[in-house]
Amino acid sequence: MNTPAERPSGFGMAVAVEGGIAVVAVIGAWIFHIPLREQFAPWGAPLAMAFARGLLATLPMLVAFSFLVNSKSPLVRQLREQVEWLVGEMFPMGNVLQFALVAALAGAGEELLFRGVVQTKLGEWTTPGIGLLLASLLFAVAHALSTLYFVFAIVVGGFLGWLAMYYHDLVAPMVAHGLYDFIALVYLSRRSRAARSARAAVGMNDND
Repeated sequence: MNTPAERPSGFGMAVAVEGGIAVVAVIGAWIFHIPLREQFAPWGAPLAMAFARGLLATLPMLVAFSFLVNSKSPLVRQLREQVEWLVGEMFPMGNVLQFALVAALAGAGEELLFRGVVQTKLGEWTTPGIGLLLASLLFAVAHALSTLYFVFAIVVGGFLGWLAMYYHDLVAPMVAHGLYDFIALVYLSRRSRAARSARAAVGMNDND
């Protein structure tokens, strides 16, 4: 079995995927004539307020995350173990700077695509509320590790979509999404490494 240092890192792939999502969003906005620039708060006090809203919006997401990592439910525990394993495999030796870059790209790229382009266009074709619902469903499908995570992603996507729709701004959803992903990646990576160390220690004791 390869040690974490020997396993290939998924950092490059994560950067390419999340960066690619941003490129797809920009191309989609060009194709559908969606002025993304108008969905950003102007420089100065409005931008600072939008950034502050994003920081505050992270709090309820972290409360939900705390529930997921501390719940004793077998279903939740299984999901937690799946996500920890995935983070451990993707980033066996990941560091804070790598997590910050991946999280920033995810927050920017995914919000540009799902809220800036998909939700906006579906809202134009239907109604803003239906556009929000459909964009949240598509967001959940893209993150569907399991049924429970699919439901969790719908709720998160709906919350971020509401932020974008209510304030007519993508800054707050981007900040909340990116900061949440960063905290989750750091926490889950450390848990994954601790679990691997514990298993390694048990294996060494069994061989004594």
